[in-house]
Amino acid sequence: MTIMFSITLSRAFTVAEVAAIFMELIPPGLQLVVQPPGADVPDNIGSLWASLEPTDDPAWPLGLVVHVYECDLGPYPDLRLAEHIAERFDVDVLCGVDPSLVDVDPQDPYCRLALVGGRWYLASAAYTRLMGPYVTGGADGFREELGNEAVKLLRPVVVDTR
Repeated sequence: MTIMFSITLSRAFTVAEVAAIFMELIPPGLQLVVQPPGADVPDNIGSLWASLEPTDDPAWPLGLVVHVYECDLGPYPDLRLAEHIAERFDVDVLCGVDPSLVDVDPQDPYCRLALVGGRWYLASAAYTRLMGPYVTGGADGFREELGNEAVKLLRPVVVDTR
């Protein structure tokens, strides 16, 4: 079974740093491919393939898009990876929200799980640069705005990643 997820980090990482992070999590002998931004899909994607995707939000400069093919990282691999990176590098992490973990509207594109300071929160990324640009309309017509708000921590949540 293939699993795809993305997480967003509060600092930039290099390809080598991301590869080292995954090597700490995956079983020995599995093939790992980590690619820089804009790289083509590799011919051999291995057991786990990750690509670094810079964002336009200086507070959340790096997204990781991860495809897991032959590696068991548990029922919530994105949350497990988030906890590992946060603990190891003292960074904050944004993840998608699984409605089975937290009671949210699964259609709300702005809801996130945020791991901030080692604690999980339900968060909103509405009107952030991360989610923009936004098109707004008024008497003078339509205009594009980048978004200027910080990610809002709405409430603490309990997340079991095991």
